[in-house]
Amino acid sequence: MLKYGMSDAPSAAGNASGSLDTRGWIVEADFLPLQSSQDLKIALRYTAYTKFKGASNNYNGFGRNASDNNSVFLYVWLLY
Repeated sequence: MLKYGMSDAPSAAGNASGSLDTRGWIVEADFLPLQSSQDLKIALRYTAYTKFKGASNNYNGFGRNASDNNSVFLYVWLLY
């Protein structure tokens, strides 16, 4: 059994190269609706991968590219 090897089915978890090298960019936009305090924050975060598990293209041996894992995350942070 390979610890970081290929899986039998296409997935984000498989890895053809055996490398865990992952690279990308994270951009976040924050909105603080209460100007007098930082108790409430609404944010939007975008993660873009240029390399995932050692490769930019076909990283798992089933045609999945690093950019297929890009994500958008919207969250609300409330501090009390």
